[in-house]
Amino acid sequence: IVGTDSVLVVMPLGRLKRLYCPFWVICKVEVPPLKKGNEYQVEAVKMTLQLHDVFIIDGKAYFVWYFSIKV
Repeated sequence: IVGTDSVLVVMPLGRLKRLYCPFWVICKVEVPPLKKGNEYQVEAVKMTLQLHDVFIIDGKAYFVWYFSIKV
């Protein structure tokens, strides 16, 4: 099942875990106004017209590869 309210995460040992929004991520790079190393809450998970996944944080879309998911 795919939706805008969750992501599937591959855990150690290969198990899958579904995280429902809101969940926390850690920014891996400076993406103004977001700061590297800070934690942010993901409100939703969406997709761009080019089919890239994005996290919605404070109402704005950011590519998922800018973040590590905090599990």
